[in-house]
Amino acid sequence: MPDWQSIVQEHGPAAFNVAWRLLGHAADTEDAVQEALRDAFVLHGREPVTNWGGLLRHMVTRRAIDRLRRRRPSESISYEPAAPPADQPDAIAIESELAERLRRAIAELPDREGSVFALKYFGEMSADEIGVALGISSHAASEALHKARTRLKRLLNVEQVE
Repeated sequence: MPDWQSIVQEHGPAAFNVAWRLLGHAADTEDAVQEALRDAFVLHGREPVTNWGGLLRHMVTRRAIDRLRRRRPSESISYEPAAPPADQPDAIAIESELAERLRRAIAELPDREGSVFALKYFGEMSADEIGVALGISSHAASEALHKARTRLKRLLNVEQVE
């Protein structure tokens, strides 16, 4: 069994990356990671953990989505397709706005769908890994991912979410 410092060093960066990609805000990211690490440490004291990477990514995903839900919405999440970024002088601003719209849409997903979507695309986990991390079958993870994509497509009013 590795010590706590080794666990944090090995799996902390991946947890931070998931939170950063979900939140896009340094202070919120640091807070979500700290909360997840604290909760994982408490869990570690109560029961053995066999998949630290999956557990930390799952916990930080939940904390990050909770933070997204507490943010005040500043506008609707409708989406207007833009010209390709190369044709736009303000491509970074457009990309940032699209990322914020996606964050707000993820915050509207049910818990399981939001977690599965975030773990797949921000945590870069397979359906099997997501299933293990969430305690569900890989089929259930795939089904939740499909539902999440469908809801996001509707929320964002886009043709396709990949």
